[in-house]
Parts: sequence; C-alpha cells; structure tokens
Amino acid sequence: MVLELIKFFSVTCDNGANMVATVRELKQEVELLSNDFDNVIEMEKQDNESHEFTAALSNELSENLNLVRCAVHTLQLAILDVVNKSDASVKIVTDIAKKCKHVKYTLSFNTANISYPPVWGITRWCGIYEMNQSFVDNEHFFKELAQQFPELELGETWDFIRIYQQAFKPLYLCNKNMQARHVSLPDFYLQWLMAIMEVRKMKQNRFSEPLQEALTKRLQNLLKSRAFKIALYLDPRLNYMGSKLFSSEEKEQIQVITYL
Repeated sequence: MVLELIKFFSVTCDNGANMVATVRELKQEVELLSNDFDNVIEMEKQDNESHEFTAALSNELSENLNLVRCAVHTLQLAILDVVNKSDASVKIVTDIAKKCKHVKYTLSFNTANISYPPVWGITRWCGIYEMNQSFVDNEHFFKELAQQFPELELGETWDFIRIYQQAFKPLYLCNKNMQARHVSLPDFYLQWLMAIMEVRKMKQNRFSEPLQEALTKRLQNLLKSRAFKIALYLDPRLNYMGSKLFSSEEKEQIQVITYL
C-alpha cells in the first residue's frame, strides 16, 4: 500500500468541495506513510549513502500529492462567473428554445431544414453558448417564425444573444481544443492566455471586461498548484531568458521542489 500510494505526484479533479477535500486527505495519508517509511529504514540500519538517498526521496514524496484542478472545468466556472443560468436573458432564450420543440412548429423546422436550438444542461459545458450560437446562425429563420408565432418573439434579447456569442466564442473554442485531445499544462496555459487576448480586443462588448477579470482570477488560482508551476517552469516557451513569468524567488523555490 505504501509503495502504491507514494507513486502519485498529482491528482487532477474538478472544483467540487468533496473532491478537493479528498485530495487533501490523501496528501495527509502520504505524509504519514512517508514518515513510517523513514522509521522502517532506520530500523533496518541501512548504510549512510542509502539512508541519505531514501530520506531525500521521502521528503519529496511527503509533498508529492498535488492538487491540479481540471482546466476545462475551471474555464467553465470562469464563464459562469460572468453569465450563468440565473441570468434573465439566458432564461428567456432557454424558454424559447424549449418551446421550439412543440409539435406545432415541427413543419416549419422540417421545411427550412433547421435543427432545433439545443437546450443546455447543467452538466453540458458551453451549452449556453451553443444554444445562443444556434439562434445566431439561423436568425433570419427565427425572426420569420416569430412573425407567424408571436410567442417565439425574442425582441431585445437578440442583442444579448449576439454580444454573448461574440464575447464567449474564444472561450468556447479554447474549451473544445482542450477536450479534443490530451493537452499539457503549458499548452493549456498558452491557450487560456490567447483566449484572454481575443476577449480583450472586443472593447465595445459589455462582457469583455468582466470576462477578462474572471479568466485572470481563475488562472491565478490554477497557478497556486506546485505541479502547474513546475510544468510551466520546464517549458522553454514560457521560462526563457528574460521571462517574467516567475520572480527570482519563485524560480528558486521551484528548483528546490524539482530537484530535491
């Protein structure tokens, strides 16, 4: 059991309180097991060279269970920091999307060969964006449909749909890129920064500033992870001569962590 548990370096999980607490408990267990391992070594009275090596290894392992929050989940939380399911405009669009599936509108959708707007689910990341995107892609159809069926009229909510689709598109693409294949922590970090840059360009969009703030804050929380820092430190695209990603003090701390 000791040898199996101390093989772990980090645990990646979502931001749920139960998962975070579980990782903390595992880390405490690793620390206890590492101390027991030291006692066994001492009792066996190994030679000094072997003892020094194992002691250093034990010290490293006592710190080795690091919490790495799921990058995609964290990105989704940053999105919901700005516009979530309780937003009045989101509720309006969601209600219309649900109504569209009523049987009396079926002929209109089939004739125009238009798919029903997807109704987002609580476990479906970027679902609100996909719902709004569906309306933007088929705006002309939905406006004509509303003329025939006034209960489907979105009115001023169209402004919300358009600016939401524009502002959140870079984050949607970033989200999809991270789910499409295995993405290293440095690659994820770079994609996150590029998403922030794209959002910053939209100066006239009212979601631009709050999105930048949310993304920056969430990214800072991710950077608290030791495993995350080590991954960025070892990537020459980020840690190069003259790079200001880490201060001199932070670099010294990471070097101690990495080469202990």
